[in-house]
Amino acid sequence: MGTSCGQDRCCGVPSFIRKLDLWTINMARTFLGFTIIVVLLCASFTASKSQKPKIQQMKYRSSKSYKILADEYTDHLTFEYLVKKMLVPRVPGTEGIIQVGDFIKVTLEAMGWSVEEDIFEDMTPHGMKTFRNIIGTYDISKPRRLVLAAHYDSKNITSSKGHHFLGATDSAVPCAILLDVARQLNCLLSNSEGKKQAKDITPQLVFFDGEEAFIEWTAHDSLYGSRHLAELWNQTPHPVYNDKNYLSSITTFVLLDLIGSTDVSFSSFFPQTEELFEYLVKIEETLTEKNLLNSTGLQRRRKLFHSSRFGGGFMGGGIEDDHKPFERRGVPILHLISYPFPRVWHKMSDNANAIDYAVTENFNRIFRTFVADYLHLDANLNACRRRRK
Repeated sequence: MGTSCGQDRCCGVPSFIRKLDLWTINMARTFLGFTIIVVLLCASFTASKSQKPKIQQMKYRSSKSYKILADEYTDHLTFEYLVKKMLVPRVPGTEGIIQVGDFIKVTLEAMGWSVEEDIFEDMTPHGMKTFRNIIGTYDISKPRRLVLAAHYDSKNITSSKGHHFLGATDSAVPCAILLDVARQLNCLLSNSEGKKQAKDITPQLVFFDGEEAFIEWTAHDSLYGSRHLAELWNQTPHPVYNDKNYLSSITTFVLLDLIGSTDVSFSSFFPQTEELFEYLVKIEETLTEKNLLNSTGLQRRRKLFHSSRFGGGFMGGGIEDDHKPFERRGVPILHLISYPFPRVWHKMSDNANAIDYAVTENFNRIFRTFVADYLHLDANLNACRRRRK
């Protein structure tokens, strides 16, 4: 009797051969599937690498330059003055934040920086409020920007005794650090030789209004200023490259927050900017070795920047802060926020007494050197030297 083959295309072939052929076919299909997966993964990895924005190459610095930037460019009295001018209640829509915003604007203009104000209204749990972001740019003609940012508003907290929250670490001190960096490096930026070193990148300081929630942190009750500015720049054409938006001119977005107390500690949050964070780690190590950090600050806080290359990888970048609206639009982020948060976070004790000026001075020395290196500024320029007696 003949075999009813039906749809069996191996009809007439011995059964053990049919089984062998089916096994071969299945193995071939499995191998093909595995190969496709590997190819797709490789393609994805290659694409992600090609899409990764190029991180600015840092300029090698001599021992002499380190000493100039860390030592000669440290001005205790000026920094403390800047902090005190920021250290008032700064709730959005109040006289305090208008006063501080005006001080920031006048300080930048006095140094010759171009200042813009991003003024807008937004609905809050307390009704419609007016917000003002302040943007200071050293050279508006340059096509790329190193953005250094912090929020200058303070949280709406009042104690039972009627005292208002000052927010020293959150974020009066970070704002003072930005103004101090601009002031200390301004000569190097304005010097003709310094301009050649800076190439096509200009520093830009951004002071955000409305970072804090009025009641409880939500997608709508928080980040008022950064959400507005990120969207505005996303819709603004690049001043040089018409096929791009203004956001694309940001080489790195550096955000400072929760800085000023003794218990500060900084880790890398984003693999994309790991090289830059590790450069901060290296600067701290070098300044420590050369005895160019405040010794009192070293005793209180031995190390500020902790490498992600030894002991656990990245922190993750999950902290909600003013970088988020920019991160979501593909801007490279370097988030310099103390984590764990300082003990005084959102407490009435976050006032002038919470500030450790020795530890903060060391952060300033490291950060100032980092910014100078990023912009390729030559600290050896005689016109900008401040020789110690």
